[in-house]
Amino acid sequence: MVTLAIEGDGGSELTYQLVKQVISIGASSQNDVVLRSPGVAPRHLVIQRNQNVFTFLAQPRQIVVLNGERRSRGVLRVGDRIRIGTATIVFKGVDEEETEIEVVSEDQAAAPQRPPVERDQMPTKDAKTRSEVVLYSEPNRLAEARHHMVEIFRAGVRSDLVPSLRTFFENFFAKRQAMLAWLDEDGQFQPIVSQWTGEVPRLPARTFDELSSEGRFAVLRLANRRILIYPIESGTLESRAYLMVETLADDQEDDQTLLAELARMLAVHWQRVENSSSLYGPWEAQARKKVDEELPGTSQAVRVLRDSVVRAARSTEPALLCGPQGSGRMAVATLIASLHPTGSLPVQVFQAKDEGDATFRTDLFGPTSERGFADGLAERTKGSVVVLRDVQLLGQALQREIAAAIGSDVGSGYGPSARWIVTTEADAMALVNEGLLDATLFNLFQRHILRIPSLEERPEDLPLLVVRLLETVGAEQGKEIRGIDLDTLNSLLNHSFEGEMSELVGELRRLVSATPEGEMVRGTVPAAIGRRVIGGDASEADAVLAAMLVENDLKVVIPSVERTIIDRVLRKTMGNQSKAARILNLSRGALIAKIKEYEIEDYRHLRRNR
Repeated sequence: MVTLAIEGDGGSELTYQLVKQVISIGASSQNDVVLRSPGVAPRHLVIQRNQNVFTFLAQPRQIVVLNGERRSRGVLRVGDRIRIGTATIVFKGVDEEETEIEVVSEDQAAAPQRPPVERDQMPTKDAKTRSEVVLYSEPNRLAEARHHMVEIFRAGVRSDLVPSLRTFFENFFAKRQAMLAWLDEDGQFQPIVSQWTGEVPRLPARTFDELSSEGRFAVLRLANRRILIYPIESGTLESRAYLMVETLADDQEDDQTLLAELARMLAVHWQRVENSSSLYGPWEAQARKKVDEELPGTSQAVRVLRDSVVRAARSTEPALLCGPQGSGRMAVATLIASLHPTGSLPVQVFQAKDEGDATFRTDLFGPTSERGFADGLAERTKGSVVVLRDVQLLGQALQREIAAAIGSDVGSGYGPSARWIVTTEADAMALVNEGLLDATLFNLFQRHILRIPSLEERPEDLPLLVVRLLETVGAEQGKEIRGIDLDTLNSLLNHSFEGEMSELVGELRRLVSATPEGEMVRGTVPAAIGRRVIGGDASEADAVLAAMLVENDLKVVIPSVERTIIDRVLRKTMGNQSKAARILNLSRGALIAKIKEYEIEDYRHLRRNR
């Protein structure tokens, strides 16, 4: 190991220890020793070693001062002082140690392994040129390791790669030292994922400077052992990370290939996550801000729900969403998918129905379900959020089949390939006790059970919820809304929304559609007695109309009467809007506007079914 010292101001020295036969010195970063001082050429000097004899040769038109004498070449002895420009280098000779560190450029490492190029003689005019394609197979270990490496990063569901990398090290570097570590302020390796036993080696600071150059890696030689060290381009991460693996002579080329690819894939993944495996920092603040906007409210139930959504978004474990029909379970599932630390994930939805197990199984597992989960479901759902809605409607046998598929995916050594979310009615535990929900399937979701509260449970949240939904509905319809009238808000607050969020959103869409651009939302939500009769006969409608007349509030009665009469006439005319408009003494345009305002059913299907 050759030792060179650069003298600095105040008696300080910068020491270089190099294991090379040829050492280049100059101002360019491509040199082995970089001197950025006045008078130093990009490549100023080359030191060559021949066993224990060291000579130096200055580049053309360059001069150095050796022990006070201007020279362009010469022999170096221990203690010689070489002045280059305004910098001074002291040659300290060879430090014979057991440990050697070899910094290798990937381009240089690959160069000696290239087979010599065979040059054929130029063919004559009569000769016919031949082309030949030769196919080669990668070594089994290398091909299998590459396949598993892709599996680690392909799904994109996991932001924490620690379990996956630990499994990868165990499978492909078995019984060997292997470690992913970051470099602390003291220049020591701190393990992130490790199967390293014993003392962790330390490297000179100069080695890390050399490794910062693109395309370089290091080989640490300790007696009869060799350790490969690959840097990971950290991007915006403040720490520097390295992959270290003890290699064998027969496997060194394959190990170099695997570490190089793994280092690059880790760099890309960390750039996406913008943090290490367990630090979420800025992501958590942004996620909580978005959750507060999407789930407004001050009730205890909503505060608990918001915290649960953030925890579920950060995890890879399956989640169970419990809530009444129309409470917004699907909206919460979509919110969890959009908050993933690596970016928003695609969502695939499968809806369960009564007595529809065969159709659901085909939709979920594919038409060839006998191939099993690995070939069917896994390939189609990889890297996405899979939402299974209302699983309590499925039979117990299919629920157990789904539980086995999810358990197999979650229990994989490389982590789940998809994120699993299941929705049920309000009380999942009651469904288990009643035998409607399989206990094995329920137990998979113990880490994340989110309860979606009904509107009746959180009346104090309704004003904030109405304001937030008005913004959403206004943007959906391309309208700028100035606010909501107090009487209209009171009618919303006093209304019993049996259809939960879906009914509330429907009423707001009706009110916004009837509001001109730039004005305040005005209108009244009809009481339950004034709801439209669907599918009933004329006598039922007349009974409802008679009940309306008991009401004293014209803002409730008039819209309800209009809705009932228009509905009855349209049913009578089988959806013929022109004929109905003449009977109602309205223009056709006014009738169409009221049909949209009151969301009256289109009865034209009656004509088609005659």
